Amino acid sequence: MTRMTLPVTFNEPTSLLQRNIEIMEYSDVLDKAAASDDSCLRMVYVAGFAASEYVSTIGRIAKPFNPLLGETYEYARPDKGYRVLCEQVSHHPPISAIVAESPRWAYYGESNVKTRFYGRSFDIKHLGSWFCELYPDHGVVNKSTGKKEPMELYSWKKVNNSVVGIIIGHPTIDNYGEMVIRNHMTGDYMNFSFKRRGWRASTACEVKGDVYSADGTLRYQVGGFWDRKIYAKSASTQTAKKFLIFSANKRQEMLFHLTNFAAGLNAPQPHLLPVVACTDTRLRPDQRAMENGLYDLAAEEKNRLEEKQRAVRKHREETGGVYRPSFFVEAKHPITKEPYWRYKQTYWEERRDGKLKHYKDIF
Repeated sequence: MTRMTLPVTFNEPTSLLQRNIEIMEYSDVLDKAAASDDSCLRMVYVAGFAASEYVSTIGRIAKPFNPLLGETYEYARPDKGYRVLCEQVSHHPPISAIVAESPRWAYYGESNVKTRFYGRSFDIKHLGSWFCELYPDHGVVNKSTGKKEPMELYSWKKVNNSVVGIIIGHPTIDNYGEMVIRNHMTGDYMNFSFKRRGWRASTACEVKGDVYSADGTLRYQVGGFWDRKIYAKSASTQTAKKFLIFSANKRQEMLFHLTNFAAGLNAPQPHLLPVVACTDTRLRPDQRAMENGLYDLAAEEKNRLEEKQRAVRKHREETGGVYRPSFFVEAKHPITKEPYWRYKQTYWEERRDGKLKHYKDIF
């Protein structure tokens, strides 16, 4: 399915790069995590952040534009103290690398999925790992070494996504599966269950989880619904009161069921266009034409860009060329030893120095 050329009418006017950063709408949950003195409570908030990603999937049946190889997207929120960079680092298989940076935390990983079409449903399995670094005020003791570290690392894999009711009925997205979140410094861990949608609407979007310290002691219990609110409570006493860790923002009715946050990601802001990379999604002509309601032009441009990408790939294969991403490089994670895409720490520096326009125009 990912290699098929689909009509532009199957799309929504966003890129998969932009779709991947919609989780940043709830960055304040990570701020709360970094501010906590209890490592298990930090785990609770990291889990709330991981679950918040699925709020934006409600009603989102249309397909985002597949990024072109080398396509990038930047997003910065000085008011919230973070910035994000995404790059399409591979085309076959399609992989997007993402890094978000803040003085209190970092979030990074790769969007690398395996898809299967079953006739009545379209299933997506996530292959890449996601990482969150927190920088607590007083540091954290590394259980393996006994030394105090300025950072602690969490990792997890995203749960499965399934679009059901494609042929008959009302298409619906279901997010389900088991998510294991690990704190690689303290040894704390969490088993987080996303319940599969059943016949009863009351159980749709339900999540439950347990947070354990490194010695296997149950510390917190988490429960709620990822499309509404998620709560937690201490497991140390039966009389402990639950507290809110995540609440979905209200959304307005709009085309393609975009959230308010998602609707602003493709805005062609005049002060940004002259300084973003020439590979930035905001400059992509087919997506821009669709957002402006020019569907015929969008279809023409989409076909032109895909043909151009195929020609470039054919030339590379014939000449023995090797594609290398601009801002990320394949590496082994220094803590988990998993393969991941390491950010080169160059984009924002080159942006400051006006060097991003030197890259090859892929549009």
